[in-house]
Amino acid sequence: MLASTPHMMSWLEAPPREHSLRFSDGHGTWTSHPYTAMAEQVRRNAHRLHREGIGSGDVVLLPGQNTIGFVTSLYGILHAGATPAIVAPVGPDAMVSRLKTVINSVRPAAFLATADYAPFLEGLARPLGCRVLAEAEDGPMDDGAPDLPEVALVQFSSGSTGDPRGVQIPWSALNTHLFGIHEWLSIDKDSRVVSWLPFYHDMGLVGCLLMPLAKGVSASYMSPHEFIGNPLRWLREVSEFGATACAVAAFSLSHILRRVRPEQLEELDFSRMRSVIIGAERIDPDVLSAFHRLLAPSGLAHSALLPAYGMAEATLAVTGVRPDPRVVHTQLVDTSALEIGKPVLISAVDTPSATRLVSCGRTLTGVGVNILDADGGPLPEGMFGEIAVRGYSLATGYRQGELTALDDQHRTGDMGFMVDDELYVVGRAGDSVKVNGRWLFAEDVQGLAVAASPKPQRTVALLGSLSGANAAVVVLEDCTAAEASGVGRSVAARLPGLRVMVLLVPHGTLRRTTSGKPRRRAMWQELVMSGDMASQVAWDSLDEAPRPADRSAAGL
Repeated sequence: MLASTPHMMSWLEAPPREHSLRFSDGHGTWTSHPYTAMAEQVRRNAHRLHREGIGSGDVVLLPGQNTIGFVTSLYGILHAGATPAIVAPVGPDAMVSRLKTVINSVRPAAFLATADYAPFLEGLARPLGCRVLAEAEDGPMDDGAPDLPEVALVQFSSGSTGDPRGVQIPWSALNTHLFGIHEWLSIDKDSRVVSWLPFYHDMGLVGCLLMPLAKGVSASYMSPHEFIGNPLRWLREVSEFGATACAVAAFSLSHILRRVRPEQLEELDFSRMRSVIIGAERIDPDVLSAFHRLLAPSGLAHSALLPAYGMAEATLAVTGVRPDPRVVHTQLVDTSALEIGKPVLISAVDTPSATRLVSCGRTLTGVGVNILDADGGPLPEGMFGEIAVRGYSLATGYRQGELTALDDQHRTGDMGFMVDDELYVVGRAGDSVKVNGRWLFAEDVQGLAVAASPKPQRTVALLGSLSGANAAVVVLEDCTAAEASGVGRSVAARLPGLRVMVLLVPHGTLRRTTSGKPRRRAMWQELVMSGDMASQVAWDSLDEAPRPADRSAAGL
């Protein structure tokens, strides 16, 4: 037991009476839950688990819903000395497959759910050998300090390169990392957090739930579904709640720009906001600037915009921009010259082959980043290679029945470079091809396709090899053949020498990770390598006669 040292569960021993958590019901009605009431429910849930023989060394599954029941169940599991493993909620058919994977990975002692959700899980989990327990609604409470677990959390990776894997986070890594985030963002007792990010993803769980609770501050939550349907409601809550910190996935900036008009923000006040963490995917500098222009008249300072880089394998954050009145740094990179182990050519002026990249900031205290060459050797600053992470916050490994240990230096599969001790992420190693001697990343094609698409959120670009030649495949949901042709021609005009195809697919075909990133490898296998692709092709550059504009068009 670690009761003599500060830890993330200290609020249970002396719940701050002046603070609470707020939750939306999905329709704009908010309910506050004082820390004192939450502490009592946590102790009831811990007693419930102990009564069922669950404690130290056991893993308990938990559905990752953005509700107060999730919070008190999660901390109840921790209080009992067990390890929570969060399952992303999906529909009944997909849930069976997901539960099979999760149960085989972590071998749980039970599934803990709210009373209304437990019957649904009962019919799915029990046939797979996992009992389902409903959280306590009343009754006795565990007394005394928490019995802190050795393994604090099993959080599943986002699944951008395959099926999500259970990442085992030791207590020491999680606890220390939370207080490291406090230091990074200057979180104090007067801070207020507002979030819509899902509790089953590391940004929503560690960054927006565990982090504020470790300090005992007030926070406010809505579901991702509610945010997507009504981003203005989230912005109003930021204003009315007086939020000082939040975190968002990069794609949500574009979503807000599409759905929110300047006149709708005239009565709102974002002047208290000190930290807007932006991560999960490569950040478009033009979108970042447009987002600030939209919110600046309502008081959002540019210094509050904090791009960051992280992953479940590092508990959460690896690098982050510090709150600073200066602009967020960018680098204009000549992508025609990117080569592993070679210097990155920084352009002084904008050229057709240059891409402007946003800095993801410097490493957090106790965390390190190396850029590696093709053989895994470290490269000096300014060289292009694979990003590797080291430090106290690394997970011990993946839970796949048995523990598969991580190396002391985790190779991420992301490509990038360092300038002035700041990290710049270019893209994923598996989502890139070389065209006319230059590296082309799926993120670059995505930007072109989204700019030309009538439905940006239903547009995903894939890269790979077709019939021995590199190709870009743009996948569009719910679009017309004419719209597909327009997107194809626009993308192909910017990518001479590369075959470009556009597929039209029905709603629900696109696959995304828990953080909203496209699962490109899975979609390439399912859509491009399957025998049905020919029926979905709406446009193919091989069928188009070359035009003068195509021959003279410059690259990205």
